[in-house]
Amino acid sequence: MSTLKTWSVRDRRELEAWARYHGTAVTIAEESWDAVTYRAEAVCEDGTRYRCLYREEFPPPIALKRRANTYTVALFHRSAGMFCYHVREVTPRLSGSNLVDPARLAELVAAARVQRKRREVCGATVENLATYTVGRTYAAHRLSDWRT
Repeated sequence: MSTLKTWSVRDRRELEAWARYHGTAVTIAEESWDAVTYRAEAVCEDGTRYRCLYREEFPPPIALKRRANTYTVALFHRSAGMFCYHVREVTPRLSGSNLVDPARLAELVAAARVQRKRREVCGATVENLATYTVGRTYAAHRLSDWRT
C-alpha cells in the first residue's frame, strides 16, 4: 500500500531543486486565470509517494489580462450512438500578436485536454470532437471586480 505525503514550498526554485534531487520533473498541476500550481512527485523504494507543490499567484495586472482571455469551451462527439459533451475552462497563452484568434486557440487547447483525460473513457479525440460553444468566461475585467 502506498502512502502520499504532500507539502508546499516557498518558491519555484526550491521546488525545482527538490525535483532535481529526486530525478523527477516539475509539471503544472492546476492553472487558472489568477494562479498556477506546479507539482513534482517522487516514489521511494518502500512505495511512499512524495508530492511537492508551489502555487504562483500572478500580479493583479497580469491576472486581469488572463481573466479577460479566459474562455469556456463546450465540445461534443458521438460515443456508442449517443452524444457525449465535455466542457473546459481555458486560459490560452497569448504572445501579444494578433496572428491567432484567442477563441480558436482556446478550442484547440480544450480539445487536446479532453483527449488527454477522456480518450480511454469515451473515445474523445481531437479529430472527432466538435465545438458546441465558445465564450469568454468573464465579461467584465475592471480592477474593482478582482478580489484577492
